[in-house]
Amino acid sequence: MILLLPTLAVVSNLAMASAQTCAPDPTDVRIETKIDEPRLDTSKDGEQLQTMRFSSPVTSDRRFAQLTGLTVGGIAVDSEIRIASDGKEGNPVCAWPSVVTVTLTTSPTIYVLATHGQCQQAVGLKHEMGHVSIDRGIIERYAPVFRQRLAAMADAISADASPPGRDLRTQRQRIEEKINAIISVVSDQLNADRSTEQRLFDSPEEYARVSAACPQVTLDPPRPAVGHMRSAAPGA
Repeated sequence: MILLLPTLAVVSNLAMASAQTCAPDPTDVRIETKIDEPRLDTSKDGEQLQTMRFSSPVTSDRRFAQLTGLTVGGIAVDSEIRIASDGKEGNPVCAWPSVVTVTLTTSPTIYVLATHGQCQQAVGLKHEMGHVSIDRGIIERYAPVFRQRLAAMADAISADASPPGRDLRTQRQRIEEKINAIISVVSDQLNADRSTEQRLFDSPEEYARVSAACPQVTLDPPRPAVGHMRSAAPGA
């Protein structure tokens, strides 16, 4: 019995020393943005653009049936997670996210009808650039949100970097699941806000403004005044 006491004391001290050695380094959270200039495409005709257009109450309005432009784009969210550890496979380990990188990318294409006059092309392009600006603003707004939410999650993971009975593979999997869950939630919020802002921008007032921005030109001889449809507004 007397001989066992020092042994128990040594084992206890070793366990304490092992727990104390799990001191994760701070996680490096990197938020990167890639904002490309929009690519201008004048190769498609009106019918082709109509097939690419999203349906909405505004775009279904006969006053705005004809397109002068269309923006195709979005915000991509890519991520990379690096995990550091000081244990071996199959043994309890100290593991934590060392680097978490999220990249927000937008690379839009603006389609403008080349068959329209210079005025309509210019007005249509300016409207479509409004959609591009919205996406850029969303990225600027959400970059710090990603950083804050990921940093908080990384701190929580690091505070429990060496849970008992968990091997390296399990620990890595749990870290990736937790970080990816945060990225997914914030990405959903980003896409919801983007959808709302883009829809509000394509208001009846904006479409009417674009439709009336250019003088109406006709090659027909003058006729008695009759009602006619104004040139179309860009859709998005």
